[in-house]
Amino acid sequence: MNIHLRCFVPAMVLCSLSAHANSPVTANSACDANDGLVIVSATDDGLYEETHGPENAIDGNLDAESRWSNESQGSPKSLLLNLGAVQTVKSISIAWYKGDSRRAYFAVEASSNGADYQSVITDRQSGGTALDFESYPIDAVQAQFIRINGNGNESNDWNSVVEVAAYGCGESVERPATPVLTERKGQGVMGLRVDRTPGENFDLSGWYVTTPADDNGDDKADSVYENELSAGWTDSRYFYTDPATGGMVFRSTPAGAKTSKNTNYTRTELRGMLRRGDESIETRIEGGFPNKNNWVFSSAPLSAQAKAGGVDGKLSATLAVNQVTRLGKDYQIGRVIIGQIHAKDDEPIRLYYRKLPRNKYGSIYYAHEPVTGKEQWIEIIGSRSDRAANPDDGIALDEIFSYEIEVKGLQEGELIVPMLHVKIIRDDGTQVSAEPLDMRNSGFSVEDDFMFFKAGAYSQNNSSPDPEMDFDKVTFFQLDYSHSAAPEGVAVESESAAAQTMAAAPALSQPARDGVIFDDKFADGGRDNGADKSDTNWWTTTNSSAIEVASGYLGLVSGGSGRGIRSTFPAQALIEGQKLQATFTFTTPETVGADRDSAFRVGLYDKLGRTELEDDQSASSKKPNTLYDGLPGYMIDFDINLNDSSAANIYIRKHKEDTQGRLLGTTKGYTKLAGGGDAYQFEPNTTYTGTMSVQHTSVGVMISGSLSQEGRVLSEFSHTDESSDTNNFGMLAFHVNSKTFGSSKKPETPDNGLDFSQVKVEVMSE
Repeated sequence: MNIHLRCFVPAMVLCSLSAHANSPVTANSACDANDGLVIVSATDDGLYEETHGPENAIDGNLDAESRWSNESQGSPKSLLLNLGAVQTVKSISIAWYKGDSRRAYFAVEASSNGADYQSVITDRQSGGTALDFESYPIDAVQAQFIRINGNGNESNDWNSVVEVAAYGCGESVERPATPVLTERKGQGVMGLRVDRTPGENFDLSGWYVTTPADDNGDDKADSVYENELSAGWTDSRYFYTDPATGGMVFRSTPAGAKTSKNTNYTRTELRGMLRRGDESIETRIEGGFPNKNNWVFSSAPLSAQAKAGGVDGKLSATLAVNQVTRLGKDYQIGRVIIGQIHAKDDEPIRLYYRKLPRNKYGSIYYAHEPVTGKEQWIEIIGSRSDRAANPDDGIALDEIFSYEIEVKGLQEGELIVPMLHVKIIRDDGTQVSAEPLDMRNSGFSVEDDFMFFKAGAYSQNNSSPDPEMDFDKVTFFQLDYSHSAAPEGVAVESESAAAQTMAAAPALSQPARDGVIFDDKFADGGRDNGADKSDTNWWTTTNSSAIEVASGYLGLVSGGSGRGIRSTFPAQALIEGQKLQATFTFTTPETVGADRDSAFRVGLYDKLGRTELEDDQSASSKKPNTLYDGLPGYMIDFDINLNDSSAANIYIRKHKEDTQGRLLGTTKGYTKLAGGGDAYQFEPNTTYTGTMSVQHTSVGVMISGSLSQEGRVLSEFSHTDESSDTNNFGMLAFHVNSKTFGSSKKPETPDNGLDFSQVKVEVMSE
């Protein structure tokens, strides 16, 4: 067996590529060896897909997520390999992404000087039957550079290589200390892409946008709702991606349409939508009562909290104001609202940026509009005056800064006081905070009011004589909101003020008590927490088609693509000696994949109080979801029918703080702790029972996994994560890689995933 030497280095820096030789490619018959050659770099044109850069093709990792992917757009895409010196090359080997299900089209060229290339493999197709390396012998040539020219595959135009190797002989080449990275084209700031729409750069599934356009001629400003917005809607006049930074641009001209006859000003502005595209939930209820699309203060009656989609809230944004109006009435010039909390009729906060034409810097202040009484104005940076002097500590146009707007309940005895907190964070990290505002007398803590966040450019000048040229423009680079969970099942009339205070507080991990948390046998054929108290809710981690339900089972549909599901439960704080164990019984389909390492994954996590996790939350390599980032927890994963069955392991991994925005869809977000257990195989149409447990011990957390069939343990493995302080758990998740269990993509077929007949989570002491 030849030893394959790969260039594998953990750090990432930008390096330049240089050629050392200038002799033409010639045959070399004097070389007898055929060893693995070091590849010092892999580069391309910089148009690769997100995190799938060319360096992945030489990192020694055969995980499908560690690949190079670059789409042909009318012409081939090249993966350029540099061997570090002129070598005698006799063959190359390529592991293709999805190499077992489709054929890739490619050709190979070689050069000794990086300028003059000679074909060594003419137009060729991969085998289409294997995920392992495919070897391609060539006539021995002297070359420092190998160029793989991909021309798509039989399914689409993508060129995707998981790993590549070159074989031959020549001089010894040292592996570089750091990998060569191709600088990605189309990259903006803060990880944004200049070649994507706002809905592709940002998670806009919880927003709709209103612009000054009236394209339908109804004399009102047009709005675009969550699903269309997330799918990539854009408008080059008012709402688009900044071509220099990738930021989300809001442009509002005073000449545009308004939202209603009662509105004096135009806007390009997002409105928070907690329903996240579920159009069966109304935007707002007639009469002004809260519903699941809006939120309320924790000082509101418990009946209002139970109806709402969230309690209290925080809006965070990073942005730059690029232009404000310069003409018009003195009291209107230069002011634009960049963030709001809007109530049914009034506004707990309107956050303003204002820059006067004669000033170098702008001011930040906000208005608090109560239900009754006068507005309050709070200055944070500079002055809101029409004749304000230049604020020395002000914010310039195009300066990037952040704001945080948050409502939190402050407990005073048995009373909860709604407090408004506003903070400005400069680009250098310095912060300016307004004094917390007491809103107990503002009139919002009532049954028939509700809240929603707004962000964008809400113009506050309708008097400019040149409204098309004199406009407001704001660019956002980060935007997010969050809420605490609304209480469930509250008997409002009989609650005392003290009980209301407890129920309104954010949910904390409750001390774990021995016993069953849920034992779902799916008897009602549903995925939600039905009448049976042993049921639990099931959510998706990839897309809505991941779940299929029927009486007696819940299906994890995974035939054509990797998919995941999960359940949440009251967070459990384990004490020393306590163990939280998940037991799951499932049946395999007619087809079980072969040689699929770490392809069936199970995880237990702390939810960190993220209420949005109580719902479907899709994620993929193209659209990572930050809700899955940084959740403390562990994964166990099972190998599926390895060619070498004796190598089948149960692996234990720990979720990293800095993750990939995907829960179980990739192992990149995890640190592998250990693996082991007896060899095992998965047979088709067979029922298995697995377990995963986490136990709080005196020295850390012990994580265990097992696999059984008909009461016989096939494999089990445990490992202790010493000194770990992770002991709160409130979520169980499953994930299956593509073509692992089943191959059909059709619903309600017996060959499209795992059928779970029972899933139980319980706490026990040992």
